Amino acid sequence: VAPGAALNEVEKICQDTDDEAIVTLGSRHLLFEVGPTQLICRRLEGEFLDYKSAIPRNNPISITAGTKSLITSIDRVSVVISEKQKSPVQCVFDAGSVTMTAKTVSGEARDVCPIDGGGLTIGFNNRYLMDALKYAPADSVRLELNTGISPCVILPAEGEERFLYMVLPVRLKNS
Repeated sequence: VAPGAALNEVEKICQDTDDEAIVTLGSRHLLFEVGPTQLICRRLEGEFLDYKSAIPRNNPISITAGTKSLITSIDRVSVVISEKQKSPVQCVFDAGSVTMTAKTVSGEARDVCPIDGGGLTIGFNNRYLMDALKYAPADSVRLELNTGISPCVILPAEGEERFLYMVLPVRLKNS
């Protein structure tokens, strides 16, 4: 485990070059080499959460959708959401589509996005869900869900699992 500040510096270094980043693991330190630049930092020691066991992998609901379509729908319903007027994006997954809605005192927004699969109503913080989808390096994704209060796991729809994101839901008020 590396300190966040060191990883931020490595990210800045990588933005200016196409060189490969090489990470060397020592007993107490990490060495990051990007082209001629080297950064050494201490490894963080201690007991850390076994994150792999925290990610639910036996989800009965599997939904496949186009990444850009989901991002566009979330973006449209997010118009009424602001920092002062936070509201979850309610997602109703039905067969063939997901209906996304957001309600605040500023107004109400609704959008429909085509999907494969369905059968669940769940709420998300629009920014968290949007960030996961924006950084997903795939044209289509698979959302694995269980209940309206269980985490959503986002994976590539096809091929090898090059990424895995988990987005926690927001409890919806009964309407």
